[in-house]
Amino acid sequence: MKKFLFLLLLLTACAESPKPPAGTLDKDRMINILIDIHIAEAKAGGASLRSQDSSTVYYKVLEREVFKKYRVDSTTYYNSYRYYMNHLKEMDQIYAAVVDSLSLRENSIK
Repeated sequence: MKKFLFLLLLLTACAESPKPPAGTLDKDRMINILIDIHIAEAKAGGASLRSQDSSTVYYKVLEREVFKKYRVDSTTYYNSYRYYMNHLKEMDQIYAAVVDSLSLRENSIK
């Protein structure tokens, strides 16, 4: 019985991660959207607006523009984000690419 449980645990550990549900954005698209989302956050944060509420409204406008650019609705984006947050190894890969891209952009500006 112990051997069976050990074998079952071993097979489970070696199994591939489940495929994302239908409608989940693929990693490359998620990376590009997140890059633009972080740029939008930086723009809104540095916009010198009168209040936090104004910055939030401005960010939401920029966020909608990002979704429009990539032809994705907010529900699909947030569901995809939730999926990747529940699969941290994949999210780590996504954010590694996002950080690398943003760093390259920052260095090219300097």
